[in-house]
Amino acid sequence: MSAEELCKSHGISICYFEGDVIERNGFYNPQFNAISINSKLYGIHKDKVIYHELGHREHTASYYKLNKEKSELQADRCMIHHLLKEELSLWDDLENFNYTYFMEKYELTSLADEVMVIEEFYNLANII
Repeated sequence: MSAEELCKSHGISICYFEGDVIERNGFYNPQFNAISINSKLYGIHKDKVIYHELGHREHTASYYKLNKEKSELQADRCMIHHLLKEELSLWDDLENFNYTYFMEKYELTSLADEVMVIEEFYNLANII
């Protein structure tokens, strides 16, 4: 399921804004249950932002204000989960999956990203 299809299945609208006007890649608006995306993003970069913003869906304004770093990490985990789920659906043999190639493909560079990729891989590998 693509990022757009996942949003549609959750009743979340996707809107686009000019990247020159707002210096962000995207944001989730809970009032309108919509994700706004920089119109200059495409492909993997667009999917990463959509999945990340989808991870903010359960965050209230007060929770985010008090737990900004935690909220961002939770949104990153959501992004990694959905990217991995998409990627692993293409694999017949998960034993050949290399998480470092996955991280390079999706430009995931932090140690936190690496830990989440490994954890989410094992969580999804048990389901698939």
